[in-house]
Amino acid sequence: MVIAGQETRVRPNLGLFTQPLSFIGLPVLCVPVQRPGALPLGVQIIGAPYSEAVILRVAAVLEAQGIVSAELIGP
Repeated sequence: MVIAGQETRVRPNLGLFTQPLSFIGLPVLCVPVQRPGALPLGVQIIGAPYSEAVILRVAAVLEAQGIVSAELIGP
């Protein structure tokens, strides 16, 4: 992947922003934002320890409002 003109290896950086939070016990959920015709973007929802149900409800509300979607866009 090329970011700002620099090649970045994808695999080593996949969990860069989620693994530290998961490691200390915080539930983390990343949901894709709908942006037809634009680059992919995700929203990271981080909850208090043992609040998985809360972050899933937040994601469900964002999906119901049409802000995020797990549907594939494109071919």
